[in-house]
Amino acid sequence: MRWIFSFFSVVDRVFAKLLEAFLIAILVSMTLLVVGQVVLRNLFASGIVWGDVAARHMVLWVAFLGAMLATRGRKHIAIDAVTRLLPRRPRNVVRIVLDTLACVVSFLLARASLMFVLEERAMGMELISGVPAWLAQTVIPFGFAMISLEYAIGVVLDIWRIHINGISHVAGRGRG
Repeated sequence: MRWIFSFFSVVDRVFAKLLEAFLIAILVSMTLLVVGQVVLRNLFASGIVWGDVAARHMVLWVAFLGAMLATRGRKHIAIDAVTRLLPRRPRNVVRIVLDTLACVVSFLLARASLMFVLEERAMGMELISGVPAWLAQTVIPFGFAMISLEYAIGVVLDIWRIHINGISHVAGRGRG
């Protein structure tokens, strides 16, 4: 059983590193594109025709990829003032219930956004000449699906660790 957790742990770390690299590449590309647009407009009274649209979609990708990484480490925005006041056992129960609820909501958002992307695909809109708009929007259902998966993995790991370590485990702390 331990080798299964080890295997998935390695896969998880590799996926996270690839995600970070992709996120950095998009962020650098977006920054260069926006700076290039500003320079071209202010100094040469021109610009890249598709630059603003591409930058908007890059922001969308950065937001979802960043949210996926934040969810993985449970570093997303959370209001947990009440749960901090609870003793450990009820706090663990509340965090597992809330993470399960977040998993379900993220899954439902993934389904709804997939329907949106499929409708966009059917309409045949183009983002930039020759590039379909739906292709750039696939990050929305993918991002929500991965966030849902991250929550599901976190809940399973929390339950497993509580089972193994007992009350000493603190739920909702991410992969650690």
